[in-house]
Amino acid sequence: MLGDTHRFHIGDFLCVAFCDADQRRQGANLFANAESDTVVQELKNMGQDPEALVFSISILYIRTPEHSVLIDTGLGVGMSKLPETLLMAGIELNKIDSIIITHGHGDHIGGIIGSDGKPTFPKAHYYIWKAEWDYWLEQANKADKPNEAARKNLLPIQDKVTLIEREGEILPGISAVHAPGHTVGHMAVLVESKGEALLHLVDATHHPVQMLHPEWVPGFDAKPDVSTETRWKLFGRAANDNLLVMAYHYAFPSLGHIVRSGDVFEWKPI
Repeated sequence: MLGDTHRFHIGDFLCVAFCDADQRRQGANLFANAESDTVVQELKNMGQDPEALVFSISILYIRTPEHSVLIDTGLGVGMSKLPETLLMAGIELNKIDSIIITHGHGDHIGGIIGSDGKPTFPKAHYYIWKAEWDYWLEQANKADKPNEAARKNLLPIQDKVTLIEREGEILPGISAVHAPGHTVGHMAVLVESKGEALLHLVDATHHPVQMLHPEWVPGFDAKPDVSTETRWKLFGRAANDNLLVMAYHYAFPSLGHIVRSGDVFEWKPI
């Protein structure tokens, strides 16, 4: 449900998942390259309602000994309760010092700028993959609509951005994982502390049925062949290393484990 929270720990890190949306979607047409009847049957086999698939938006907050970190900012003005739910959870907006933007879609950057035109998180510094930033900055600069998400939310933070060009640690214990395909510079995030780890897949996958069919591609993946390769890679990594996994649009709290099931995978929600 919108506004719900789920607290857990990765080693010394306090993590909180926030539900920023709890939508329902039709499953038949979710994957552009798959037969509708096949998709519907697979969903039924999983005990899912193909006419009302849960499609959450789950925002991850991480408090480390050094930093207060948010991964993505949700839908934003008029569609989100993230600022309110953060405050209700005891997290002050001006204490968040780092925000990792995994990619430039509106449901990930919409909360950067508030209804007053000012940054929602006034003291935050931002991290984003360089190719992703370059793409969306170009879109923002040529957009003829003043409310276009990239123009509204990315242009105002240009002097507060660190651009990432390779995999590795962004902040102590928090690393960028190159995961292109959904967008040109989409990235996943690895969180590690005291021998425990969480791999946040973000939008590399949109529904657990893709565990059985990593080749199924939603229509909003920019590069289908690349996103498919990325899914195979990340699913295998999560299964091999027995990582806790988070996926932005899976049913809240969007956490679980990936296990091998023959030649494919299976989702085990917490």
